[in-house]
Amino acid sequence: MKQSRQVHLDSLRGIAALIVIIVHYLAVFYPYTVFGNQGSYLQRADWENIFFYPPFGLIVAGHFAVCLFFILSGYVLSYSHLGDLQRKQKILVSIIKRPIRLGGLVWFTIICGALLWHFGLFFNVAVSDLTSSKPWVSHFWGDSFNFKAFFIDLAFSSFSKGTIYNPPLWTIKKELYGSIMVYLFLLLLGSFKYRILVSTLLVILFRDSLYQGFWIGLLIADIMKTYSSSIKFPKIYCYLLLILFVYLSSYPHYVNQDFLGSTIYKYLPDDKGFAGGYPMISALSLFLLAISSNQLKKLLNLPFLQFLGGISYGLYVIHFLVIGSFSSWLFLSLNSYFSFNISFLLTLLSGLPFIIFTAYLATKYVDNPSIRLADYLGNKIILLLIYRP
Repeated sequence: MKQSRQVHLDSLRGIAALIVIIVHYLAVFYPYTVFGNQGSYLQRADWENIFFYPPFGLIVAGHFAVCLFFILSGYVLSYSHLGDLQRKQKILVSIIKRPIRLGGLVWFTIICGALLWHFGLFFNVAVSDLTSSKPWVSHFWGDSFNFKAFFIDLAFSSFSKGTIYNPPLWTIKKELYGSIMVYLFLLLLGSFKYRILVSTLLVILFRDSLYQGFWIGLLIADIMKTYSSSIKFPKIYCYLLLILFVYLSSYPHYVNQDFLGSTIYKYLPDDKGFAGGYPMISALSLFLLAISSNQLKKLLNLPFLQFLGGISYGLYVIHFLVIGSFSSWLFLSLNSYFSFNISFLLTLLSGLPFIIFTAYLATKYVDNPSIRLADYLGNKIILLLIYRP
C-alpha cells in the first residue's frame, strides 16, 4: 500500500526556515548573539548572553536548521522510491525534474536580488555601521552591479553563482547536488542486498561535509522501509533524545574557540573536524523524535505550522533579500526617532509578516507552477520510457 505523505515533516521545514530568518535578523542587528565577541561584533546588552544557553540558543541555531533541512531531504526523497517496482524509471525522471522544481524560486530570487542591487535598494552596509555587524553583513552586494555578469550567471550558473545576488542560495546548490547523489545511490544500489551497510559507511565518510545529512536521512528511510513502517522508542529514550536535542541545538556553532571556552559547552570535545558537528546530532535527535513521537506529530500538524511548512522554501530563499532591503531601510528610518532596541523590535514585527506574505505569494505564483512544470515534463518522460518502441 502506498505510504501517505508524512505532512508533519513539512512543519519541521517551516520551523527550520523560521529559525534561519530569526538568526539572520539577529546576526544583522545583534551580531554578538550569533558570533560572540570576535572581530568587531560588540555586545549591546546583557540579555544577549541568554542565546549561549539552552533552550534560547535554538533561536540562533542556523547551522542546526540547515542540517535538519538536509536530513529531511535525504529521508523524504528516498522514502518515496524505496520498494517501488518502477523505481529506476522514476528515479531517472526525478533527477531531471529536480533542477526545474528548485529552479523557479532560484531564478525568481536572483532576479529580485539583482533588481534591488541595481537600483540601490540594499541598505545592509549602512546598517552594519550602526550595528557593528561588520564584516559579515557589510560584504553582501558591496560591489557595483554588473548587468553582463548577471545575465551570464542567470543563464548558465544559477545554482553555483546565485549566492552573489541572494546569499542563502548556497544551501540550494547543496540541496540540488545532495538530492542527485541520493537518487544515484537509489538507482545504482536500490536493489543491493547490503545497501544499508553502504549508506552507513557513507554517513561516516561524509562526516566532514554537510552532505552527511542526506545520507543520514536516506539511512533512516531505508531502515523504516526495510524493517518497520514506523519507529517507536520507549519513553525513556524519547526523553533522552529530547534532552540531547535541547542541549545540543543551542551549541554556539559560529563563535570562535576562545569564546566557546567561556560557555557551558567548553567541556564538549571539539567538533571542528565534522561539518555538521553537534548541530547535526541535534537535528538527528529532533528528526527521530518527529518520526516516533505521536505527541510531537500532533503538535507539528497544527495548521499554522503546516502553513509555514507549505511555504518553507519561499521563506528560506526570500527572507534575506527582505532583511537587506526593506528591514534595513526601516531600521535606519526608525533609529532616527527611537532607541536601538525599539527600532529593532518594530523592524522585526514588520519584517516577519512581510516575509511570510511575500513567501506565500512566491510559493503560489512561482514555486507551485515550477512544481507543476516539473511534474508535467516528468510525466511526459515516463511515457516515453514506458512506451518507447
